[in-house]
Amino acid sequence: MNTNTKPFEVKKTFGLGVLLKLTKKNVPGIEITTNGKKFTSNVTLNEMSDAVNATMKTHNIRLKIK
Repeated sequence: MNTNTKPFEVKKTFGLGVLLKLTKKNVPGIEITTNGKKFTSNVTLNEMSDAVNATMKTHNIRLKIK
């Protein structure tokens, strides 16, 4: 399964939760669920990556890795 068909799924963290909630609110068609440990979406990894990048650009969000 490659990133064109694999559903988006990632370990749950607070910061990522905020970003995904903002993405869901601003990008039509994105649905995100959680089982308490992981976030899962109705779109592929590539589609979610594009949606998150667009959200970050729109809201001028930059990642800072220490």
